[in-house]
Amino acid sequence: MPFGIPEYHKNLSTPHVGCEKPHAYFIPHRDACTLDLQREHSPYFKSLCGSWDFKFYNSVTEINDDPEAISFTDKLDVPMNWQYALGRGYDVPHYTNHLYPFPMDPPIIPTNNPAGLYARSFNIDGDMLASRDAILTFEGVDSCFYLFVNGSFAGYSQVSHGISEFNVTKLLRPGKNDVRVLVLKWCVGSYLEDQDMYRASGIFREVYILFRDKTRIEDIFVKQDISDDLSKARLYAEIKSNGKIDVKFTLTAPSGEAVASTNACIDGDGSADIAKIIHPMLWSDEIPNLYSLVIEAGNEKILIKVGIRKIEIKGKVIYINGEKVKAKGVNRHDSHPLLGHATPMEHMKRDIMIVKSANCNMIRTSHYPNDPRFYELCDEYGIYVCDEADIECHGFGVYTYPMPLTDDAEWTAIYLDRAERMLERDKNHPSIIMWSVGNESGAGINHKKMIEYYKDRDPSRLTHAEDESRRACRVEDDIAAGKESEQDPIYWRSYTEIESRMYPTIEEINRRYVDSDNIKLPLFLCEYSHAMGNGPGDFKAYWDLIYKHDFFFGGCVWEMTDHSVAAGDNRYTNPKYLYGGDLGDIPNSLNFCVDGLVYPDRRLHGGMLELKQVHKPYLAEYEGGALKITSRRLFKNMSDLSLCYTVEVDGAVVSSTVCGALDIAPGGAKEFSVSVPKCSGVVTLNVSVRQVENTPWGGIGYEVGSDQFIISDDTTAVPAEPRAVSASEDESGYTVSFDECQVRIGKHSGLIEGICDNGREMLCAPVSPIIWRAPTDNDRIIKLKWFENNLNKTQLNCTKTEIKKDGGYITVSAEMSMAARGYAPICRITVCYVFDGNSVKVDCRANVSSALPCFLPRFGFMFRCPEDFENFSYFGYGPYDSYQDKRLASRLSVFKSTASENIEHHIRPQESGAHYGCRYAEISSAAGHSLLFGAKQFSLSVSHFEPHYLTGFTHDFELVPERETTVIIDYRNSGIGSGSCGPQLIPEYQVCEKEINFAFAVKPCRAGNINLIKKYRDLNF
Repeated sequence: MPFGIPEYHKNLSTPHVGCEKPHAYFIPHRDACTLDLQREHSPYFKSLCGSWDFKFYNSVTEINDDPEAISFTDKLDVPMNWQYALGRGYDVPHYTNHLYPFPMDPPIIPTNNPAGLYARSFNIDGDMLASRDAILTFEGVDSCFYLFVNGSFAGYSQVSHGISEFNVTKLLRPGKNDVRVLVLKWCVGSYLEDQDMYRASGIFREVYILFRDKTRIEDIFVKQDISDDLSKARLYAEIKSNGKIDVKFTLTAPSGEAVASTNACIDGDGSADIAKIIHPMLWSDEIPNLYSLVIEAGNEKILIKVGIRKIEIKGKVIYINGEKVKAKGVNRHDSHPLLGHATPMEHMKRDIMIVKSANCNMIRTSHYPNDPRFYELCDEYGIYVCDEADIECHGFGVYTYPMPLTDDAEWTAIYLDRAERMLERDKNHPSIIMWSVGNESGAGINHKKMIEYYKDRDPSRLTHAEDESRRACRVEDDIAAGKESEQDPIYWRSYTEIESRMYPTIEEINRRYVDSDNIKLPLFLCEYSHAMGNGPGDFKAYWDLIYKHDFFFGGCVWEMTDHSVAAGDNRYTNPKYLYGGDLGDIPNSLNFCVDGLVYPDRRLHGGMLELKQVHKPYLAEYEGGALKITSRRLFKNMSDLSLCYTVEVDGAVVSSTVCGALDIAPGGAKEFSVSVPKCSGVVTLNVSVRQVENTPWGGIGYEVGSDQFIISDDTTAVPAEPRAVSASEDESGYTVSFDECQVRIGKHSGLIEGICDNGREMLCAPVSPIIWRAPTDNDRIIKLKWFENNLNKTQLNCTKTEIKKDGGYITVSAEMSMAARGYAPICRITVCYVFDGNSVKVDCRANVSSALPCFLPRFGFMFRCPEDFENFSYFGYGPYDSYQDKRLASRLSVFKSTASENIEHHIRPQESGAHYGCRYAEISSAAGHSLLFGAKQFSLSVSHFEPHYLTGFTHDFELVPERETTVIIDYRNSGIGSGSCGPQLIPEYQVCEKEINFAFAVKPCRAGNINLIKKYRDLNF
C-alpha cells in the first residue's frame, strides 16, 4: 500500500479506521430563524462539494509518491462517479447484473485495483475551530477510501452507500487546509456490493464539515408508544452525549400549535420523556403529518421531524394506524445519466414527485441506503420505505446453500456493520416501515443476526429478508416433490415477519398463498412486473389479487428508472443513451439495466401510465345507470378530488357532466345517476377523477385516474347493395375494378400487389401476411425460440390462385405457405379477396404447424404505403400504445396521430405503438388519398419501421426511419407481459391458436370528404 499505510481494504477485520460511531442523521443549527431541514442554512455546515483536483491510476500499485508530493492537472466534480467523466481515460462505467466485475475469490481482490486521488484546499475560521469540533463527513464513496488531512492520515472507511465521519479537529488549522482522499475501485466490501446496476467509483455523495459543540448530543432516537385505539401517544427519546449537558425539548404539532416543552440533563447514555399527546395527528402516506421536535443543547439546535404511526401485523395482515394498508410501490436505484450514482437534491425530489403523481405510496431503496435527505422527502410527501442494507452477493448464486459469505461467520461483523450504519442513520424517519437485510444474498446465519439486531434495536418496524422466503419455498417444493431435505421451511420463516417474493406467477400465488393456509405471514412482492422496454403488461392480474386478499400487502415494481450513460457530442442536451457493453465493459449484461418505468431523463414510459391506473385511489363501477365510486383511501376524504364524465357515441362526445368534489369518506362509496342514450353504435361512459387542489406533483385538474365502461359495442351496419365490379386476367395476375379503383392480385404471389385509386398507387409493396414483430425486452426469453424456429426469416410460397364470379361478387382466392428456407412451413394460409364494388374483404384462414414449439409474435397483414401516407386515425384503444394486457391507461375512442409520432423511443428499439381493439382505421396522404380498414376487432400498427428492419437496430439513436409507411392490421399481436425477468406471458395473451380465422375490409377513398364513422360503416366488414 502506498503512503506506508496498512492495506485495510484487503482486511475483513478493519472496515473502518478512525471513524465516528454510527448515529442518527441530523444537522445542528445555531439560530431559530435558520432552523429547518435545509442543511446549507446552518452556519455549522460547510460544504466541500465542488471541483476537486483529481488524478487517476489504473492500479493503486502505481502510486509511489508521498501524497503531498503528487501534482495534479485534472479536475473532477464532487459528487459524481469518475467513470462518468467520459473520454478522460478514467476507466468506464461498467454494467453487470450478477457477475462480479473481478475474479470471485473472497476475500481476495485484484492487485491491479484502479484508484483515484482527490485533493482540495479550503479555509477554516480560526474562532470556529477553537470553539468547536470539526467532523468531516462523507455520505457515499465507492468502494473505500483513505483520508489524509494536512499531510496526516486521518482514517479509512468502506461501505459505499453509508456515512463515514471523522473528527479531524486536531488535524485542522486556522486558514488554509488541504484534504486528500484516495479512493479504490474495489475492496473486500465489494463482495457485498454486487447489485444489479452500473458499477462506478469515486465520491458520489456530498462531502461536508459539521462544526459541533465540544460537549454535545451525539445520537438521538425518538421513540413512541401509541395506544391500541390510537387515541394517545407518548413520545420519548434515547440520547447519547459525550459529556454532561442540559437539553431542552420543544414539540410543535403539524398545525403549528405548541404541544410540549421539557428539559433533561444527559450525561452519556440517557433518556427523556418529551410529551404525552391526546388524539395525535397521525402520519401516513395519505396524510403525512409531521410534528417538529426542536432539541436545544449548548449552542446547538437540532430539528427532527416526527411522524406518529403504528405498524403492526395482526394474523397475516399488515396494519398501519389500524388500517389494512396496501404497498403500491416501486424499486428505486440512485441513477443519473450524467453523474452516475450521484443524485442532487432536486433530482431526488423529482423522483418523489413522479412516484406520487403515479399514485404510488412505497419505495424500496434497491439495494442500499439512499442519500439521507431522500428519507426527509419521503417523510414530507408520504412515502412508505423499505430501507435496504448495502448488501448483495448475487454473483455467488442465490440458490446456493449454504450461502458463501451470508452463512460464513468470518463475514458476520461486516454484515452487522452495514445493518447498524443503515438503522442508526435512518431510525428517526417515520417513512421507513421496513428494515431489509439486503438483496439476493442467499440465506444464512448473518441475515439471522441482522434481523436479531433490527428487532433488538427497533422492534417498532417490520423486517424484510426475501432470500429467506425464497429458501423456505424451495425446501417446501423439494419436500412436496418427494426429495430429501435436511432443512425445514419453518426454520427459515422462524426469523422473518413477511413472506417476501420476487416474480411469482399468478398460479403460484394462488396455489401457495391463496388456496393454502400453510404460510402464516403477510405476502409482499418486493419485486414484480419487470418494467423493461415496452412493458410491463401484467399489472391488473396481480392487483386483482392484491385488492381481493387482506394478507396480500402489495409489491414494488422492478424498477423505477432506466439506468444508462448519456454520451455523444451533445450528451447534455441531446444524449445518446448507452448500456452494458457499449463502452467495452466486460463482463456485461447488455441492456438489462434499461428496465425502468421512466427514461434516464425521467420522461415517463407507457408502463408508468399503466401503473398509475392500477394504483388509483378509488374503484369505479357502473351498472344500470348508476356509477358507483368507492374510495380506496384509508385515511383521507376524497374531497380534494372531483368527478366528471362524458358519454361518447362512436367516439364523439354527446354529453359531459361535472359532479364536483367527491365527498367520500375513507373506504366509503357514493353513487351517481348517469344518463346514457339508447342508440346504435359504440357507446362509452368515460370517467375522470381529477384534483381540485394543487399538490406539489400536480396542479388543479391533474387527472388522478380514469375509467371507461362500454355500454354498447355495436359496429354493425346495414349491408350496402353490391355495386358494379369487373375483373380482367392476364398471365401474371388479376385486376379487379370498381368505381375509380383497380386492385391487382398476383397469380404467382397470391397477394394484393397494387391498389390504384383515382390514378394514385396506394402501395409500394405487396400486402403480405406477417407473423414477426421486433422483439420487446419482455420477449427476451421467448424470442430465442422465435429465432431458433426462424420466425424472422419466413418466405411466402403461393401454390394456387383462382378467380370466381358469383352474382354481384368477385372472389380471388389464394393458397400459400409461410416457411423459412430449409424448414417445414410454419403455417398454411388460404386468403379470399371478396369484391362487392364497395370495398375489398380479406378473409383469411391460417393453420399453424402443430410442431411449432412456441407461440407467434403476431398474425396480421402488412401494407407498405408511400412516404406521404403519414397521417392516420383510428377507432380503438389510445392515445397511448395498447396491447391485450397493457391498455389500462388507454380508452376506446377516435384518435389521430402520425406515422412518425407513433413509436415509443425505447433505448433499445423494439415493438411499440400498437393500438388494441380497433374497429376502424384510416391512413391518408397529404394530398387526401386514404385507405380505410375495418374489422370486428384488430390491432393496428403504423410507423416508418417495418418489423424486420426495426429488429436490426440496437440503440434508438441509430434509428433511421424508412421513407415508406408500414401499416399492419393484426388479427392479434401477442401481449407484453414482464418476461424479461418475471413470469412468461400467460397463454391468454399469446397468439398460440393453431387455427386462425381473420377477416377485415379495406377501401380506398378520399380523406375527410364525409363523416369518418360513416365511411367506416360503409366498409361492411
